[in-house]
Amino acid sequence: MGYFSKENVNTGRQLEIDMLRAFCIVCMIFDHVYEELAEELVGAYVFFDFASTFIGAAAFMICMGIGMRYSKHKEPGDLVKRGLELLTIGQLLNIVRSSLPSLIAYWITGKDYFLSNSMLVIQADILSFAGLAFIFLALLKRLRIPDTAILALGFAMNILTYILYLNVSSPDSFLVSQLLGYFVVTDAESFFTLGSYFIFVAVGYYIGGLYPRIKDKDGLANKVLLVCVPVCAVYYAVRMTVDISFLPEFNENEQYVLNPATDAIATCMVSFILLALFHKLTPFLSEKLKNVVKHLSVHINEYYCISYMFTILAMMAALVLFGTRISGWIIHFAYGIVIIVCCYFIIEYNDNHFRFHIVTLQGKSRIIVYTAIWLTTSIIVTYVYPRITEYATFWNDYLLP
Repeated sequence: MGYFSKENVNTGRQLEIDMLRAFCIVCMIFDHVYEELAEELVGAYVFFDFASTFIGAAAFMICMGIGMRYSKHKEPGDLVKRGLELLTIGQLLNIVRSSLPSLIAYWITGKDYFLSNSMLVIQADILSFAGLAFIFLALLKRLRIPDTAILALGFAMNILTYILYLNVSSPDSFLVSQLLGYFVVTDAESFFTLGSYFIFVAVGYYIGGLYPRIKDKDGLANKVLLVCVPVCAVYYAVRMTVDISFLPEFNENEQYVLNPATDAIATCMVSFILLALFHKLTPFLSEKLKNVVKHLSVHINEYYCISYMFTILAMMAALVLFGTRISGWIIHFAYGIVIIVCCYFIIEYNDNHFRFHIVTLQGKSRIIVYTAIWLTTSIIVTYVYPRITEYATFWNDYLLP
């Protein structure tokens, strides 16, 4: 183990991790724009679609696991607090991104698929997953579960979730199915479940225990590239061309939401490859570019939330005004660039003038805002659920035209 020292030598921000986070959020923004707005998924979408398959949210979660080890606030109580914050931020996003625009569109047009989409006020999205992952890891730390056992548990949860999906039917009640969908894959909006995706947090958390002690990053990066590149090349060549009966079809919804066993390992290896490549690129980055990367990484949740607002509102406007999504692909690419630029200025303006962040609220203000978010959620569910018989999920393309 000549690549590691006994003491911590890599403290502070790690630029290659920031680069991976920045790369992922940019790809994700473009991917969302194409998926939500494009009538035909062609052109540049193909790149972003495969980027989400090979890397996707898994890389975020690996980086999140590593970041838990670098954070100054890593005690169980700190992790629970962060988990509750992420759950609440995710819930606010569900309200303003999915539910309220859908309700307004329903009241304007009377089209039932908008009402069904407003039920997405509860869904297993990436922020809800992140919140649950922080809380679950806090429990494991409180129980003093060793890192290797957490890693093994992540793999076991992933495999068990896949077995349950194949052999156990979802509950008849959609509401129950949706609530279970936060933990296992059901027929509801269970895109990022704790069972399927905790494996990536566990891998990141395990790697994060080693990362501060890497004394030879260049040598380790070379080793990672030497091992992981050919393994991934062979694996994906087989995966993309051979029908493997015990695995979901490649690049389909089932594969992305389940990421079973070997797919999860391959996805982790792709993230390791990118970390190694980004480390190799760090000497060539200018200070200005490093600052851009850091900005994207530090504000990754804001970029995710704000960009999704721009995307969903544009989609809703197109459906209300024209009854269909927008054809072509160049306009979507241009819109993705506009979104990223707008996000940057909104974030900077807020930081320089308002300095408003939900997570920094304290005392009564925090209690009032958090209570209002969850109370609003309950009101929307109470209003919408009895009025719908079809439920919008990724399994049915949200019932949208």
